[in-house]
Amino acid sequence: MSHLETAIIGSGPYGLSLAAHLRHQGAPFGLFGQPMQSWSAYMPKGMLLKSEPFASNLWDPLRANTLEAFCYKKRLPYQPTGWPVPIDTFLAYAAWFQERAGVSPNGSTVTKIDIGEQGMFSLTTSDGRQWTARHVVLATGHMPFMYIPEPLRELPDTLLVHTAQLHDLTKFCDRDVTVVGAGQSALETAALLVEAGARVRLLARREITWNPPSKAKRSLRERIRAPESGLAPGWRSLFFSEMPRVFRHFAVSRRHNIVATKWGPAGTAWLVDRLVNKAELLTGRSIQSAEAVNGRVRLVVAGPHGTETIDTDTVIAGTGFKPDIDKLALLSEKLRSSIVREERAPKLSASFETSIPNLFVVGILSAPTFGPVMRFMFGAKHPAAIVSRSIVSRSSRPQKRVSIGSINAPAESLSQRP
Repeated sequence: MSHLETAIIGSGPYGLSLAAHLRHQGAPFGLFGQPMQSWSAYMPKGMLLKSEPFASNLWDPLRANTLEAFCYKKRLPYQPTGWPVPIDTFLAYAAWFQERAGVSPNGSTVTKIDIGEQGMFSLTTSDGRQWTARHVVLATGHMPFMYIPEPLRELPDTLLVHTAQLHDLTKFCDRDVTVVGAGQSALETAALLVEAGARVRLLARREITWNPPSKAKRSLRERIRAPESGLAPGWRSLFFSEMPRVFRHFAVSRRHNIVATKWGPAGTAWLVDRLVNKAELLTGRSIQSAEAVNGRVRLVVAGPHGTETIDTDTVIAGTGFKPDIDKLALLSEKLRSSIVREERAPKLSASFETSIPNLFVVGILSAPTFGPVMRFMFGAKHPAAIVSRSIVSRSSRPQKRVSIGSINAPAESLSQRP
């Protein structure tokens, strides 16, 4: 059994950013998971990021390894706003970031976390290896929290898929596909399906909201009235982007309501021409029931003109994510039930720590405490700095370590790197 001072569970934007901060501070850690797995293995080929390029960074403490720096180094086009970032470009940037920041995920998947003697955590990976850790940071991303509406939950996996589980859409060529939802993931998936040769309809309870086109340059007056932020232009957005620890002091009901209702479903302007008059857009509809019939799906849908029946080959749910601590099956029942809750989310301290000492939560599961920015990649900069400072300040071990296997050793100052 190997020991770790800190175990980071998850190697997406939040895990990689925290790892870069810990390494810079000379704190030893183990980084578990495949790097950017949910992005590389499940997001559709051809996808474009909704976030502006300036808000699409991974975070090292010196802010040296940005998407802009990567594009400059590789002689790729870049502008801070008004340029949708292709997912292939972003994944190449993420690999470059890991190399520059000196962080290497070990590729092992943690299947169980429990609490042991003297407050130590025990970890088991899918290959049967066991570890102990003084600190554990859950950076598991969105995948455990995929939300499927009640009427669709009994459909078999062969007929129903979430937008977070897609990659190659060419298999839907000449198929009849129904996409459910009105957010960016549903709308962009529908557009990519059209371009892959599928017959596409989109069902949504509400009218589709289209974000205004993003400008490459904004006037001084526009920037004063609505400054850029990691969420969207505007002073309110700027507050939620940059003040998560102030947001934490709001009343619980207010925090949860803001996270559930603000920055709701909407599509980017560059999707309009790819969808309108190319996919069947059925808004004001709600699904009453869904059943498998002869290898297809039969949907009963209530709409403005009464009830209608739709037969389709596949249903794709673009219905988002809902944070729920009980969805983290890798936590033992004993550990999970011991965590103090705010509704379905863990109650967190100002340093993202749960009621279990030295167990931290970052990402979407921390959004009910720290605000909607934690639902987005941009939010990773906050816990990366806060959690790393907290771990280093309380660590009783020497800060400088030698690399042994999957444990990352501290790097020289990033400012000294070429």
